[in-house]
Amino acid sequence: MPAEAAVRQAADLGRLWNELALQHVAMGGGACSCGIGGVVVRLQDFERDIVDYLRAEAARLQENEALALLDRHAASEAGGGLAGVLAVLSDPASAVPDAAAGWLLARLSRTLASFARLHGGARATQTGAMP
Repeated sequence: MPAEAAVRQAADLGRLWNELALQHVAMGGGACSCGIGGVVVRLQDFERDIVDYLRAEAARLQENEALALLDRHAASEAGGGLAGVLAVLSDPASAVPDAAAGWLLARLSRTLASFARLHGGARATQTGAMP
């Protein structure tokens, strides 16, 4: 994947994630007799699950460069998580190997596009995130 296209795609996905992460989603079944129905969470609450999935897949498929990038940037205290990974991928000055960037962007694109289709409304189709 050409570096310029990867940087652009990562920036688009970063904007999409920032928008999605602030949204709330109702979880669970119907309301009980007390009038409180379900649980409401932010999509950002799924961030650790997404990162854990990416780490597990990278380890399983021996995508060591992608795994190293996740270990370095997703767990960072300052600006970590998906936003941290996407920030590094969208920085033209970063030295992310093309193979690692392509592997991560392909999976993040599918994952975030799925969240956007389910919860993101019209914004989902305005980014390069949709296949």
